[in-house]
Amino acid sequence: MSAAGAVSWPVACTPAALEPMRRDLGRWLAAAGWTAEAAADVVLAVNEAVSNAVEHGCAKRCGGVRLDARLSSTGGTRRVDCTVHDCGDWNGIARRCPARGFGLPMIRELSGEVRIEHGSAGTTIHLTSHDPPG
Repeated sequence: MSAAGAVSWPVACTPAALEPMRRDLGRWLAAAGWTAEAAADVVLAVNEAVSNAVEHGCAKRCGGVRLDARLSSTGGTRRVDCTVHDCGDWNGIARRCPARGFGLPMIRELSGEVRIEHGSAGTTIHLTSHDPPG
């Protein structure tokens, strides 16, 4: 797999689709020369975002989840921007369950920047992470 500057993957609305997505994203980041630790943080954050989309955002009318990733570099700092989009209608309010609700805080901790948009077209989460110099 080449380390193209941008890639897109469709992800089926099933938990079984998460492992191949993690593997492909990890390989893509490795091919781009990302450090193993920085790549693991990106993969974990994106996995949580996609997992949430699969569990909560895959409505019956939905064909799946889309993951887009783009590499860029500015002033010697490399970054990856990942976007996870589903067609669900998440309202931004977490369900109250003591054993749940840790996904977004984890995504925020692992990512440099996180932005969430939701509306009639679905929910999109944007994650930006930086690869520290090795």
